[in-house]
Amino acid sequence: MLESYIKECKELLLNNQKKSKTQKLISRLTNNLDSNDYHLDFINSLQNKSKEPMQIAIIGQFSSGKSTFLNALLGQKILPTGITPITSKVCKICYGEEYILEVLYKDGRKMLQNIEFLQKHTREEGMDIDSFCLYAPILFLKEINFLDTPGFNSQNNDDTETTNKILEEIDGIIWLTLIDNAGKNSEKSMLKEMIKNYAQKSLCVLNQKDRLKNEEEVQTSLQYANEAFSGIFSKIIPISAKMALNARLSSEEKIIQNSINTLVHKIQNPNTTIDDIKQYIKQEEDEISKNMQSLDKIQDLSKESNMPLIFEFLETTIKPKANLSKEYSALKKFREMHTLLHLQYHKINMCYVNLANILKEHLVFTQNAKQDEQTIFNDLYANLDLLLDEIAQKIYNSLSTQTITIQNTQKSILGTKTTNITKDVIFLPREQLQISLINEDSQCYKDFKALALQIKKFCEIFSHNIESMSMSLQTKVEEWKSKKIPQQQLYKVAPNNKALKTLEEFGIRYYKEILTSYFTNDLKTISYLQSELTFLSNFILLNYNNIIALTLLKLDSKIKFSIEKHKENQSEFAIFTPTLENIRDSLNESFYFEQFQTRLFGPMNLLKKTHSQFLTQVENITNDKLRIIENHRKNIKEEIGRIMLNLKEIADFKNMELKLL
Repeated sequence: MLESYIKECKELLLNNQKKSKTQKLISRLTNNLDSNDYHLDFINSLQNKSKEPMQIAIIGQFSSGKSTFLNALLGQKILPTGITPITSKVCKICYGEEYILEVLYKDGRKMLQNIEFLQKHTREEGMDIDSFCLYAPILFLKEINFLDTPGFNSQNNDDTETTNKILEEIDGIIWLTLIDNAGKNSEKSMLKEMIKNYAQKSLCVLNQKDRLKNEEEVQTSLQYANEAFSGIFSKIIPISAKMALNARLSSEEKIIQNSINTLVHKIQNPNTTIDDIKQYIKQEEDEISKNMQSLDKIQDLSKESNMPLIFEFLETTIKPKANLSKEYSALKKFREMHTLLHLQYHKINMCYVNLANILKEHLVFTQNAKQDEQTIFNDLYANLDLLLDEIAQKIYNSLSTQTITIQNTQKSILGTKTTNITKDVIFLPREQLQISLINEDSQCYKDFKALALQIKKFCEIFSHNIESMSMSLQTKVEEWKSKKIPQQQLYKVAPNNKALKTLEEFGIRYYKEILTSYFTNDLKTISYLQSELTFLSNFILLNYNNIIALTLLKLDSKIKFSIEKHKENQSEFAIFTPTLENIRDSLNESFYFEQFQTRLFGPMNLLKKTHSQFLTQVENITNDKLRIIENHRKNIKEEIGRIMLNLKEIADFKNMELKLL
């Protein structure tokens, strides 16, 4: 067990030592990320990018001989020549165990076809096709893949855009043009615009040099092309794709392969005897020997075609740069992944910021909202005060005078003398007043009843104002949930991203997480005010009759008591004559007016107290929710920080590598 573990560790160390600087950087920086933020397959593809075959794009205008040139490169007549359909789609040529064509459709479908399919479909029929992938059992394709592109200025305006996208990803470019047609102003201006940025990995091939009379004309055309395409290509080579294809089809390898194929075909005949097989073998040996005698001519033909120079350019110029290009491409894709991931985190963070701003704005709005109900609330006290004044005035106006007889006893030397004195005193018609004030049809009774109902109904006004603010908050939060959170799908790079899942789950629980606390506070606030106001309202409504009766009784008793005392001792006890203020004080005492005054009018009256408690609670709730949001943002900002550090390391690494170059 231990030996196996040690062996695995050694293998890991060995594999790590074999990694390039870029691969090591990608491995190290990937460990800084959350494992849910990337696909392991994507990271592995970046790590293995240097092992991928070189990608060489073949570009050329129509009738430049691209298909023949590609067949010459491959040494096989694979691609159909002289037809349009294949040039209207990108066709990738890569290694496969057998000759087969894979058709990739725009809707994602893939379908296998025979190679002849390229000759059958028309441009109109291929509208649904995205691209082709041609597999061929040619060992050469294990190291190099070719992309036959639509080219520039073709029959379809979209072809130029397609080709431009390909140029950004490939390792090398071969521009194919006719030797007697190269260097025209239209072609030159187009190439300067399209390919100049890829000059270090671009080769210009002047095809069909066999159409010129002699080598002097070839060199003249080459010189003209070098001047016309100055600064656009790394090298320009004149070739004959036709001669090269003929040479490759007649190579030693092809001669032997064709003979073997012929021999296999003959001996598969069920009527073939052993003698026939011996004869067939002898015939093929003679045929191989005969063809081998012409190999020198074939080699001369291959050399004359200049095709070996193409392979030399691919090996000595493109291949070294391709490895560097693959490293750069892997680093670029890795950086792009970080950039997109940073955008995803940034948008999630801003989504929380938007919610926080909604809550902050709600708090400010609540704090600055005009208390229109305060004026109405003040009127409740004013109305009560006015009604008590009116009752006091009615009682005062009802006072009348009454004559009473008082015995006056005087002592002297002669003895005690008693005389009767008459006096006018104030009289309170208590029973009459009770009937007029307590009567349900009296205006005073109706006014007090109306006031009691106003006090009770005031809570409806307060409730509406409080609840309307919370309903406005609910509308904004629901809009945030229904619009802002779904927008995150636009920036989704890592579908399993924890922050995104947390946000979506938070959105599902938005009512409980955010709104419930505000609505609970509303309910508590309204209930408190309602209970207080209901008590005051009921006190007035239920005790009005008793309060008036008690007030009248107190006044009447006080008057009568003062008269009796005055009768007993006129010098010490005065008869009580109630003033308007006395009557109002008596009403205040019976009504517990100080309690009403404190609740309805004081510097911290019931409404102000309730509203202050409400605002304090709204502020506490808002700060609590902002802390929750900030906790979510804290995790996000930490991830953003790690991504930013990775991006900085990538940029520093890239700059360092460029300096070394």
